[in-house]
Amino acid sequence: MKKILQNLGITLLIMNSLAAQDCATQPFWYEDYVVSGNFTQKNSGDKVINDVVMLWNRQFMGDFKIDVLVSNGNGERILKNGTNFIDYDLANVNGRMLRGDFDNDGHIDDFILINKTGVFSMRFDLFKSDGHSSHPTFTQSSVYSLNGYDPDKITGRVVSGDFDNDGYWDDIAAFYDYGNGETRIHTFRSNGSTFVYSSSQGWWNSTGYTATRVTDRVVSGDFDRDGTVDDIAAFYDYGNGETRIHVWLSGGTGFDYQSSIGWWGATGYTASKISKRVVSLNIDRDGKNYDDIAVFYDYNGIPTMHVFESNGSSFDYSGPSGWWTGSEITTSFFPNPIPDKADYLNGKLVDYDSRSSSLTQGKPSDIIGFHTHMNLRYRFWRAKKALLPKNRISHSQLRYCESKNLNEESNTDEILISAYPNPTKSSTTIEVSDSLIGSTTEIQIHSLFGELIFSSKVNSSKINVDLSNEKPGVYLVKVIGTRTNSVLKIVKE
Repeated sequence: MKKILQNLGITLLIMNSLAAQDCATQPFWYEDYVVSGNFTQKNSGDKVINDVVMLWNRQFMGDFKIDVLVSNGNGERILKNGTNFIDYDLANVNGRMLRGDFDNDGHIDDFILINKTGVFSMRFDLFKSDGHSSHPTFTQSSVYSLNGYDPDKITGRVVSGDFDNDGYWDDIAAFYDYGNGETRIHTFRSNGSTFVYSSSQGWWNSTGYTATRVTDRVVSGDFDRDGTVDDIAAFYDYGNGETRIHVWLSGGTGFDYQSSIGWWGATGYTASKISKRVVSLNIDRDGKNYDDIAVFYDYNGIPTMHVFESNGSSFDYSGPSGWWTGSEITTSFFPNPIPDKADYLNGKLVDYDSRSSSLTQGKPSDIIGFHTHMNLRYRFWRAKKALLPKNRISHSQLRYCESKNLNEESNTDEILISAYPNPTKSSTTIEVSDSLIGSTTEIQIHSLFGELIFSSKVNSSKINVDLSNEKPGVYLVKVIGTRTNSVLKIVKE
């Protein structure tokens, strides 16, 4: 028993040492307080969405500090820790954090916290970036307040965009729950210094729409592809596995609801399995900004990225197998696989643009997600052109304080193996990154009971594996080499 306790103490000491080396911060402090933007500017024309603000929330202390993951413009990202804690209780904000260009300086480099100041009152607190090229700082000010308004009635249903079509991403839209099936979309339009409220009537209202059925599944975007991020999409939960994507198109003075049929719908799709894991971006890289939606669906705890590509009047669904499926995670510090859980990403996913050249306008097609577990810190999904959906995403697991180059041409930090089809009823193709051919020595496939059912030396990037004689279930693919030891989960139906 004494030896076990000694070993446990050594393990905890190692883990604490690793955390200390890793900028002494943990992603679970960030949940519901992560936004991307152009918080650092290399020059006046830099408008690329390649920085991330994370609020380190010490909820029991009633304060927070601002951490920033900054880009140097060459595909490298480094964490900049906040220097001090701000006396501000985020319990009164309840996750209502929005990014935008609220001061109308031409950069999406500000964020607003919607603070509940009384039983029926709220205040917009603005945090403006100074745009410093490597370590931005923020100036806090209160820019709007409203009595007779309960912000808890909009929690999980508030987004920012250019809803009045004035050319600035500086407005806020919120689904207010009046109860008994009555919902209204209120707007707060910025003029660069304060906000103009639409009045309680709002820009859209209904007496047969339950706001709580879209909570944590609302995003803004340019879904009608008119060139302005002024629309709203929401995944409505009809219950019993029926979900539809409802869309509201802005006309600059009001929202046009696109009927309850929605732009996509399915039975057998549980809306609650994507809550807090919905992102709007240009993931198909077709040149249209913020017209697609990516979600991370919870399949028995494992995340799968589903993609909904807009064609201007509806969404094309990627199918249940999606563009990416999670698996156990391995790291150099923890060689045994760590469970990959969808809810580890809750409230910590943002759009991101990783490109490093020929950029004049940010069109994010990538995703950064902060991972709750230990020293992984953050995860990165980079979109790329490919014929097969499973080849259209490169995935990386990174830590802070390491200069990781993820240029368009770089594949060094991608997930090293993928499989398609997955799930499969018979055979599957294992694909290994070309950059590892020669350093990878062997592929092995094991059952969950540890039985080795397949092994092969790697001489090409694609290996076909016949599983037709194996029992249905989950199998682990291991790539074993001098440079990596990665694990992928595949499912035999």
